[in-house]
Amino acid sequence: MQGRAGLESHLDVRLERHAMPAATPQETTARFMYLIHRTRVATAEAINAALADLGLNGSLALILETLYELGETSAAELARRCLVSRQALTAPLNELQGRGLVRRPDPSANVRVRPTALTAEGRELTKTVRRRVRKAERASIASFGSDELAGLRSLLTRYAQTWEELAVTSRRVTSPGG
Repeated sequence: MQGRAGLESHLDVRLERHAMPAATPQETTARFMYLIHRTRVATAEAINAALADLGLNGSLALILETLYELGETSAAELARRCLVSRQALTAPLNELQGRGLVRRPDPSANVRVRPTALTAEGRELTKTVRRRVRKAERASIASFGSDELAGLRSLLTRYAQTWEELAVTSRRVTSPGG
């Protein structure tokens, strides 16, 4: 229980800086986490719609774009870059491989020797994906001025970093012996 108390104490210190009253059901939609979630859901829906005719969704597109940027890479590195576990990549990679968009090592091969990569067809499709995703992103920020975009990028980066720090602290504080 000491771990949980330590975590709550750490969170209390952070909360003291920006005291917010408890949210009522009507205020939930104004909370930052809700707004971020709403943005994530709307982004996924827009990207999925933009890629539907290609038989892709945002998750598959992320894998393709990551492979496009990295080149041949291990499944572990691909998973890190896509922010998922290696196990979570199995089904999407199987689908992409089945469509001839990626090549993967034989299961018996040393994955470090023969990493996952895009095929020529996968590279071509990824170029289309990248154009469509950039077009959607440009449309989403078209109403912002350059100063607003710089400020938004800065604030979102800090917000993400804060959550990443809280996640690390939470794991350390709540782990056995923590």
